[in-house]
Amino acid sequence: MAWARLVRKQPDVPAYPPFDEEYFEWIDVLESVVAARKSYTMIELGAGTGRWAVRAASALRQHNPKLPFRLIAVEAEPVHFEWMRLHFADNGIDPDRHSLIYGALSETPGEVSFYVSNETGNIEANGWYGQRLTKDYEVDVLVEEAPYAKHQIRRHASGAKSITVPAITLASILDGLSDIDLIDSDIQGMELPVIRSSIHELDAKVKRLHIGTHGAKIEAELRQLLTSHGWRCLADYAAKSLEQTPWGPIQFQDGAQSWVNPRLSGSWWAGYWWSPSVLAARLRAQAARRRG
Repeated sequence: MAWARLVRKQPDVPAYPPFDEEYFEWIDVLESVVAARKSYTMIELGAGTGRWAVRAASALRQHNPKLPFRLIAVEAEPVHFEWMRLHFADNGIDPDRHSLIYGALSETPGEVSFYVSNETGNIEANGWYGQRLTKDYEVDVLVEEAPYAKHQIRRHASGAKSITVPAITLASILDGLSDIDLIDSDIQGMELPVIRSSIHELDAKVKRLHIGTHGAKIEAELRQLLTSHGWRCLADYAAKSLEQTPWGPIQFQDGAQSWVNPRLSGSWWAGYWWSPSVLAARLRAQAARRRG
């Protein structure tokens, strides 16, 4: 696999990532790094602390340290956003040389209400990562006096709490960009409307998508949308399911879809690693090396 080449120079690093639902995210990140040529651009939506953006940059610095790169990371939880700046800096990436955007992905620009706690009402930036746009049925009960990261807190009838954050469209992020190697998206149920509202920009500018999915209806409509626009599906696993993969069974909490854009990716590598014949040949070669 692509990551095997990246770790050969680092003998003390385990050869493969943990075997869980993030396996396919690793594949998308590392294959996008290997496929990059003149430069590398990666966008992480719902970035949290920017784990995947930093991993992509770290992989690129191992694989092709002279290649220039640009990271764009979008996060709406205010404490996580500040942690992301620290995470970049701690890994030798100057956050001011990249684009860290504070806000939540939406179909339209403006402001949106955004959960900072679940129904328990406990705001735990380091204990809960399910932040998302508030649901339409929520009713405000109380505006709390104590702010959260300088934001006024609303408590809802459900017990959950929210704040107001900027709403960012994907089209506005893509404006002025071209040749984007990867978009990694984990936006807690907004993946379908956000991708649908910017599908023509994605067609024209983005080589690869990794989408964390959150429900069967969303997954089905993403398949229909992206297939109808000529994207090629490399992986598709449902949320909250036990799925058989080429490497064995994985329990998925979020679903995972991986797509490549043949208009920009070309045909020489897109889907290459997933081809059954190539996979079988690689497994045979690995077994032969172990026997030797």
